[in-house]
Amino acid sequence: MANETRDSQSAALLEKVRRFPTAPGVYVLKDAASRILYIGKAVNLRSRVRSYLGRTKNSRPLYSFLVGKIADVDCIVTDSEAEALILENNLIKKHRPTYNVRLKDDKSYVSIRVTTAEEWPRVQVTRRYKKDGNLYFGPYGSASAVREMLRVIKTVFPLRTCTNSFFANRSRPCIEYEIGRCTAPCFDLISREAYQKDVEEVILFLKGRNKELLRLLNEKMQKAAADRHYELAARYRDQMLAIEKVFETQKAQEWGRCDRDIFATVTEKGLVAVQEILVREGRIVNSHCHTFRTTLTQQEVLASFLAQYYLTEKYVPPEILCEYDFDDRPLLESWLREKKGSQVRVVVPQRGRLLRLIEMAKKNCYNAFSVSRTNEEKLRSLLSSLQDKLSMSKEPRRIECFDISNFQGSLAVGSMVSFEDGNPVKDRYRKFRIQTVVGADDFRSMEEVLGRRFQNSAESSGLPDLIIVDGGKGQLNVAISVLKRLELADSVAVIGLAKERRRKGTTERVFLPGRRDPLAIPQDSPESLYLQRIRDEAHRFAIRYHRELRKKTTLRSGLENIPGIGEKRRRALLDKFGSLAKIRSATVDELATVIGPKLAQTVHSTLTEAVHSSQTR
Repeated sequence: MANETRDSQSAALLEKVRRFPTAPGVYVLKDAASRILYIGKAVNLRSRVRSYLGRTKNSRPLYSFLVGKIADVDCIVTDSEAEALILENNLIKKHRPTYNVRLKDDKSYVSIRVTTAEEWPRVQVTRRYKKDGNLYFGPYGSASAVREMLRVIKTVFPLRTCTNSFFANRSRPCIEYEIGRCTAPCFDLISREAYQKDVEEVILFLKGRNKELLRLLNEKMQKAAADRHYELAARYRDQMLAIEKVFETQKAQEWGRCDRDIFATVTEKGLVAVQEILVREGRIVNSHCHTFRTTLTQQEVLASFLAQYYLTEKYVPPEILCEYDFDDRPLLESWLREKKGSQVRVVVPQRGRLLRLIEMAKKNCYNAFSVSRTNEEKLRSLLSSLQDKLSMSKEPRRIECFDISNFQGSLAVGSMVSFEDGNPVKDRYRKFRIQTVVGADDFRSMEEVLGRRFQNSAESSGLPDLIIVDGGKGQLNVAISVLKRLELADSVAVIGLAKERRRKGTTERVFLPGRRDPLAIPQDSPESLYLQRIRDEAHRFAIRYHRELRKKTTLRSGLENIPGIGEKRRRALLDKFGSLAKIRSATVDELATVIGPKLAQTVHSTLTEAVHSSQTR
């Protein structure tokens, strides 16, 4: 009977696929619980998906894992294969399918931007690369390296650091000018030509052209000394010493004056590692290893990785070196060329200097892979031990933790944090403003938060393997009742984690459903420390949200109820005076410089009356 049912489902699925178009697009494979297993793209949707479901044996090892699990399939038609490539990777990032390669650490690295598109350029830190007419340097893998560069730039090159609004509304030069770290272009105390020369020197510094920069500064120092401007000559001398100190620690190998990204891979026992090395202006600025547990080939992993890697707002160099060729390489090259707006080459070196770069990346990959594999083994051991101690049916790879926060019964909020394979997944974090509970009732607040989170869990972000609620038996019983009501009690495990205060500090207690006494887990064991880390993150997230709401409420009670003071005027007052307390202490004339004399009188009298009323009470 079971075989007949499976055959009937397969026949219905094949009939559905026969109605798929022969156009390019994206297909989504799902299991019986509507969980997404795999997302892929195809030039011919019908042909590709039918190859998954047909009786022909496919050589790709991934299929053996998928065929027995597929219960449904959907497709999205696109106008071109390039659009399918972008859509595929956007959906992978959103849904995190089980069998796709997922770039978890897809944040952009820190870069430095020189705002050459502005009239008076600044130097800023950014994580996004945009085609906005400004100059970008990096990315840099080390935040400490960026801080050191910014420290030297601020000390040596006196460019402005203020915002444009602050710059445009100065009534006198700020303290940065007073201490010699800005030339006060806001008051025309430096000519545009002289300021531009400082900007050009900053650009030389960031490009690593230290010899040229040192030559220019030496010429300035010699001229200042000849003109008997000894303080100015000493300043140039100090600049040269600071620059030389920075470049002493940057003796990276020169690879030609070119920007390029280099990628190599290593695979072993179901793990694939991709090593990235970023070269900017001929210097290696970053090296990082990404690991994936997958049965895909190295070529397939590399193709999927690169598409996700460059999908974000990331600088695209003119040359990308790859260890392996792959089917989508011409498509990726065309898409990157269109994104960059200039020539981009995706190259598979076969000999010479470029091949040596690939070999260098592969050596780095082996080294990083050994460390990553050790960490992976430690994580697997931790999750396996946690599964055993909590009597779970599977490893708790994905964990969600919930916490409630309020202040004397007001502004109650809830938080949810998500951890997967030992790491926080911050794009899954959620915060809740309690809507149905009045006063300090943690039990009912927890009930509301859990109900809102899991009401449509199958259609939204799926279920975790383990739920942690911050609290003891009461909070745990609330969680169990919510899961039973939503018919999820058999699908996900749940525990309570509470602190017990004792004379010599606190100790953690782990409560399991149906168990009277807390679980005996040593406080300093890896399992207990991991659970504490997740709970503390949920607590931190809830407290931060609660403080944000309290801050907004404080500002609203002071300004938003005053007639004539809208969002723009309120923001202008806060930008000018900095805080509500300083607005209260300001005179009518001082307020009038921002919002005019009539409104200034209204604000002053309203705030004065509010202070008087609170003192009377």
